[in-house]
Amino acid sequence: MLAAVFLFGGVAGAALGRGMALRDLEATFRGPPAEARAQFRLRAMRRHLDLTDRQVRELRATLADAETERDRLLSECRPGLDALRDRTDARVKSVLTPDQLTRYEEFEAERRRRPGPPPHGPGHRGRGPGGRGD
Repeated sequence: MLAAVFLFGGVAGAALGRGMALRDLEATFRGPPAEARAQFRLRAMRRHLDLTDRQVRELRATLADAETERDRLLSECRPGLDALRDRTDARVKSVLTPDQLTRYEEFEAERRRRPGPPPHGPGHRGRGPGGRGD
């Protein structure tokens, strides 16, 4: 019986911790995307680096500036990236059988409907087929 109480306490604690972490993450991403990315990065830095208040203020400004510049650069590249995506999609479809094409289109539609970042999070590198972590 005592073991069951401890087990229940552990499960409840884990669920509560996860719920609080998800709420914190949702609060971070309510703002504009650039601001959310900067806040997310700053929170991670604060957790791992024991930053002073002065460092936090300076880094907040630095990261906000960097995200604004990132958005500007991406907007300049967006038409070319969209065209590349369309050309790649056409080439992929030309290789598939009719059955595969149907499944591919369903897969792509589901992927586009799914909210949020990729499964490993934004900016995840070195994982998956052909990646360093493969």
